[in-house]
Amino acid sequence: MDHRVHLPALAFDRDSAVAFVQLQITLIHNMKNDLQQALNKIAGHDLDTIMTGLNAIRAGIHTFGTDELLLVTDTLGSLFFIDSFDRPDLQPAVDAAIDILAEAGPDIIPFIMDTFENSDIKANISFAKVLGKIGVPAIPHLVEFYRHSDDPFMKSYALYALGKVKDKAVLAILMDVMQAVQSEHLEVRDSAIRAIGKTMELITPKDISTSRRDDIFDLLFNCIADHHSAIRAKAIRALGKMEKAGLLADSQADQLGIACKRITGQDENYRWDRAFIVRKEAQEVLNFLIQDSG
Repeated sequence: MDHRVHLPALAFDRDSAVAFVQLQITLIHNMKNDLQQALNKIAGHDLDTIMTGLNAIRAGIHTFGTDELLLVTDTLGSLFFIDSFDRPDLQPAVDAAIDILAEAGPDIIPFIMDTFENSDIKANISFAKVLGKIGVPAIPHLVEFYRHSDDPFMKSYALYALGKVKDKAVLAILMDVMQAVQSEHLEVRDSAIRAIGKTMELITPKDISTSRRDDIFDLLFNCIADHHSAIRAKAIRALGKMEKAGLLADSQADQLGIACKRITGQDENYRWDRAFIVRKEAQEVLNFLIQDSG
């Protein structure tokens, strides 16, 4: 926390100097007390009390120093362990904590990266959302974490967070994400395909070469045959996003349309995909292709 007090320049005698130091000590003490009181409220059990503490933290988030940010990150992060199925009334507090930590900016990134391996699924998803909201400064940290982790679940959290970054800078690590689509681990493939789909929402044809677009199309199209329905569904959705962004050639759009008809049982074979979520995604893509062609 920035504890400096800006006062007009004065010619201090000894007594004035002592008084000035005592004033600073008092201000620092009061600030620390205010912070601790806010953190204590966040440890409460009802939404109003927790939100009061969160609002106090939000008001001072840009004045905190390293020690205070570490404490704030740890305390607000504890809200991410809340099971919203058990306590749906506290979900607004979780959402507010995500926003507040994102407002803290890049300084908290190292703290969050240290928490990944010591958190549960719920908490890591929320921490990933924080990193995504922080944006571009989080990318190198996430890439390094992804490349050095041997745990597929940790890799999937990093990919999930990268998919939350709404900036074309994610194109710089597209090759890593594409390679992840070919992972033997379901959770890594799932997060990687989702990240590619999110990236397709951010770009235009001029942002990516035709050859790279072709590589992405082939990669995703092959995933339509994956034995996991979640992978098939996300692959179709991502391909649909490519078409909406104008990233597919006419022949590729035709190929996608044929596949969607097959998946939804609208071709001559009447052998649709057994998973409803896959058929749903395919029908939405097919509707767009029909509308776009009209």
